[in-house]
Amino acid sequence: MSTCTALIIPADGREPARVETIDASLENLQSLVAGNIEAVSGYDWHFYLNEEGKILNLAPNRRAAVLVLEETGVLTDVYCGNAVFLGETDNGGEADVPEELIDLAQQLFGLHQPVS
Repeated sequence: MSTCTALIIPADGREPARVETIDASLENLQSLVAGNIEAVSGYDWHFYLNEEGKILNLAPNRRAAVLVLEETGVLTDVYCGNAVFLGETDNGGEADVPEELIDLAQQLFGLHQPVS
């Protein structure tokens, strides 16, 4: 089992984006995106979406799109449904989401921070 710090961005803009420690198992990732997962890669990070998000008419995830555009300068798709951002190890495994992505998300749309 692999636990990682994830940035979770709900498609519903009324739900706060949040950073939390998750079990990065396939089953849990599918639960978070409500279906089979599709991965979208960044540089040292990637995120998961429901692979049928468009077919199922899930809400566009505007915050995830803004974050990707700000971080990469490129937006090649419409992302639908909840997004789960994670970091990536050198061999492609799951890792904690990079701190700079969390900081950027905080600047762009604010995050619900867990009480520690």
